[in-house]
Amino acid sequence: MKGMNIFALVLIVIESKIMTEPTTDYRYINRFSIILATLATFFAALYIIPREPITPGTNLFGFIINFSIVGLVPIVLMLLAAGGCFWLFATHPDRESFAGLPWVLIPNVVLPSLATLITATMLTQLERNPIWWLALGFSLVITGVILTAEYRVLSPRGGDYQVVAPLLISLAFALFLAFTTSLAASQIRLYIQAVLILITAGFVAFRTIHLRTNGTGAFSRVFVSGLLCAEIAAAMYYLFLKPVQYGLVVSGILYILTALMVIDGPLTSRKIIEPLLMAGLIVIMFVVVSFA
Repeated sequence: MKGMNIFALVLIVIESKIMTEPTTDYRYINRFSIILATLATFFAALYIIPREPITPGTNLFGFIINFSIVGLVPIVLMLLAAGGCFWLFATHPDRESFAGLPWVLIPNVVLPSLATLITATMLTQLERNPIWWLALGFSLVITGVILTAEYRVLSPRGGDYQVVAPLLISLAFALFLAFTTSLAASQIRLYIQAVLILITAGFVAFRTIHLRTNGTGAFSRVFVSGLLCAEIAAAMYYLFLKPVQYGLVVSGILYILTALMVIDGPLTSRKIIEPLLMAGLIVIMFVVVSFA
């Protein structure tokens, strides 16, 4: 009788385990699809919004400021994506470790929010043609991959971390390259471009350093990386470069800065191999693009 009770108890435990895991997976898939569908709807609505600001420019101390409601749309969508990330990450199996500390999820929210901001900004600047819809579809795929990857790295000790972390870093710099290239092509004013690059470079540096140091990176490293990148980008503003060349140089500089910031101890020839390889790759790509 006692053995049957133990056997029944084991069956109950197994059944509860089986019932819990599909429910968790179902909640994740459900919320993931809702977030992507919502972003896709708002992104598609940008197609009917005119590119040029409706309100005329305002002269403020000699600076012509063009204010438009359209310019606030990317920020609103970024905030919407940030809220969706918190909602999605609440389905993680290890959610008990951060249920009462939502601010610990900020590093995982940075990249999806940045991807949404960059996507919305690019879509508002692109010409309304079939290429626009291709850019929309590709951006949604990238956003979905980033959301899934961030969900996987919520457990730093998990087996997926060593594989997913480099993927997130690569996607972050790919987004930054696309963003800086679109900024150079838009020919917006220097001070606006410098501020935008400072913000996005800070976000990318923050997520990259956080991933490469397992959350031990200091804020000063992030600030220095973003500030130096924005200053160099501003200095290159009046150079006669193609938008792709400009984006390659700025993105390469940010990558080199973040790679140097995570080096512990004195600099050695072995530790600077990665920055040197990136610098050489940027030079080769810069030359190739110049003849394209």
